[in-house]
Amino acid sequence: MIVKLLGILDIFIAVCFWVFGVFHIFPGKFIMILGIILLAKGIIFIIGFSVASIIDIVCALIIIIAASVNVPLVMTVLVALFLVQKGIFSLLS
Repeated sequence: MIVKLLGILDIFIAVCFWVFGVFHIFPGKFIMILGIILLAKGIIFIIGFSVASIIDIVCALIIIIAASVNVPLVMTVLVALFLVQKGIFSLLS
């Protein structure tokens, strides 16, 4: 059950970050909070030395940086796609 909730969280963060990166609708502070949540989740699950957790931490850092600096659209799309596919796999497991 917790895996499915974390998958939904990944999808939510991905969609919010994509909308922020493309349309700049959400405020930067909201995106930074989402990045911090993703960073905390990645740090908690890095105990198992999972590659997905390491990539989660990298994505979280990109999201936190993107809250204050304009990042390329390609980077936004790649981070969002990674989080969406990770969330979908979590929901299917």
